[in-house]
Amino acid sequence: MYPCILKFRVFLMVLLLVASGYAYGDFEELSGIASGLGFKPEDEEKLLSGEVITANLPETTDKMLAQSFAIYVPMYSYKIADLVLSARVFEGDATVLASGRIDPVNIAASLAKASFTAKEADELKRLKDFRGGDDFNLSSEEIAKLTAAIKTGKSSAKDLSKVYREILAGRMLAYLKSGIQGMAAYDRGEAGKSSVTADLEAMTKASTMLSEGAPGLYRSFLDYPKKQSAHITDGFFWVKRKVQGRPTFVLEHRMLENSPEGGLIVMRREFFVGHTYNAAQAVSGAYTIAQKGTLVFSTLRSSSDRVAGPMSASRHAQGRKMMADELVARLKSLRKHFAK
Repeated sequence: MYPCILKFRVFLMVLLLVASGYAYGDFEELSGIASGLGFKPEDEEKLLSGEVITANLPETTDKMLAQSFAIYVPMYSYKIADLVLSARVFEGDATVLASGRIDPVNIAASLAKASFTAKEADELKRLKDFRGGDDFNLSSEEIAKLTAAIKTGKSSAKDLSKVYREILAGRMLAYLKSGIQGMAAYDRGEAGKSSVTADLEAMTKASTMLSEGAPGLYRSFLDYPKKQSAHITDGFFWVKRKVQGRPTFVLEHRMLENSPEGGLIVMRREFFVGHTYNAAQAVSGAYTIAQKGTLVFSTLRSSSDRVAGPMSASRHAQGRKMMADELVARLKSLRKHFAK
């Protein structure tokens, strides 16, 4: 195992390894790491009984929502690794309407099935009427592209899907070329611009355990496509997901680092989201233990302009609850679908 990731591996093992009696290293140190992530000793029993445990994490901007999650899955980590880089991972997610893997050298073909349907008339009307604001996450240039198409009479579900796929392809190309630095700001109308680059930088820099315990992986995540570790495998996906009752398209980047010892680290970034929240990313770890199961542990951070400003405290509390409720349900559904 590479020395630079040893400390990070330890924190991924802590909850289940302590509970199972297979803790490696100093017990007080491991307990301190778990405590720092917001978990309590009594959470170990809940985790092994099948609960998804959650805890709040520090939020470093007024737009950030941050939580940690842990779930015990009765399957080996190598199977989880296979799923992470496969579009099959969306099969067990009831919120997913459609999805696909993106080939970086054939983006247009990869996005061919990303489309709105005629039944989504309300969403299409909102899109046609959009000129900036927080109803969608689009740049000024992307709004102009949509508006130009509509003015020429191209406003059917098929027409708008084509234009939106071009927007998705543009976002994908910009990310491949410049990473988070290439993400155009969202046009919020009278409220000005909202920088998704700043949001993603803040979320990544808030991942202090990753930066301190695995600095190589951290730099790969922060500086993509520069400074990439030779031990990483990555993949790109598009997802059409129902969020707060509305269909939305998400572009996702996953980076996976696997070791012969069975440990797994996954970094997942939603660098473009169609609406509701600005972006999201998670740092997850999995480690197979003696009970022939795997701990999956995640720190999840998202950003949303809607939780900032007046009444920020109550909005953050509500946002964290909504995020936790949705992710807990999603994790349980995935475990039920795949752990057979």
